[in-house]
Parts: sequence; structure tokens; C-alpha cells
Amino acid sequence: MTGILKVDQWKDSGDNALMTSDGAGVLTANAGITIPSGATITNNGTATGFPGLGKIGQVIHASTVTQVTDTAASHIDTGLSATITPTSASSKILIHIAQAFGKNSNNTQVDANLQRDATVIVSEWLNDDIRTGDGTTLFPGHSALCWLDSPSTTSAVTYKTTFRNAAAAGTVYAQGNNSRSSIILMEVLA
Repeated sequence: MTGILKVDQWKDSGDNALMTSDGAGVLTANAGITIPSGATITNNGTATGFPGLGKIGQVIHASTVTQVTDTAASHIDTGLSATITPTSASSKILIHIAQAFGKNSNNTQVDANLQRDATVIVSEWLNDDIRTGDGTTLFPGHSALCWLDSPSTTSAVTYKTTFRNAAAAGTVYAQGNNSRSSIILMEVLA
């Protein structure tokens, strides 16, 4: 036996309206809906107007002021990294970097990479875009990068920057003169 209950408004024992229906299948919560901790929301249709669905799931931040120097032409770690564990394999990771670099010679060139674990995902995003020194004084400058990555995993992923002295002359620096570098990772939920 099938029963049908037709109502256009639900009220609590204090006669407060909890939910109303417009008669066309659209329900409106009048006082908000509280989802208990540990509960799961399943979307079997098109979710609109729900904060948290298709939004930022988590934010990870890291920074460093530790100076790293390089005189060689091969990439080394800058000391700036952050690790995030996506909650879904379909999530994307939005990466914001503000990296401090410096050099002590006009003949020196800095190149920087962004890596996901051991894989380079942005190659040479900085190419000598910093102020130069006078040969003895370090002049740091900040370079910014914003990148959207699709790691396609629910395992922990580490993003880091590397740099090199592309001209192999003089010295290049990451975080020179206590300049702060920072990285922000944001999980964009599918």
C-alpha cells in the first residue's frame, strides 16, 4: 500500500515554520539546515546555492625566510613547499606563490620551476625578472605565480619550487636578506 502526504509547510512544536514548499517541488528551509558532524551529503541532481559544493575544500599555507644560494646551472630546492591531500581525485589544486629571489651580478640569471612531487608542472616561470645587484650587494625581488593543477589523486601531494643560476655566473638566492616566500594551496572541489 502506498501513502501520499501532501503539505506545503512543516512546523515544529513551537509553531515555527521549518520548511515550505512552493507547490512546484522546490523546498525552502526557513531557519537553515544543520548537517551533523560526520554526515554525508549526496548530490543526485544539480546543486545550486549550496556553499561548500564546487567551492574551496581546504587551504594549506607554508612560508620560509631561510636563505638558499646557488651558483650552479642545475635546479635545487628553494626550501618552499607545502603538502595537501585532496579529498577527491576530481579536485583541482589552486596554487599561489610569492617567491623572493635575488642575485648579486648583472650577468646572473634566475630560472624557477614549480613541481608536484618529482614532476615539473611549470618550467622556468621566472626568467631573470628580478632587480640586479651591484656585484656585492644582494637586491631581492618577489615573483608571483598562480597555477591550477589537476593531480587526479587522493594521496598526499607536495608542491615545491626549485631554482637555478641559468647564466652560471655570480650567485642567485632564494629568500635573500630574510625576504619571506610563501605558498598557498587551495583544494577546489569538483
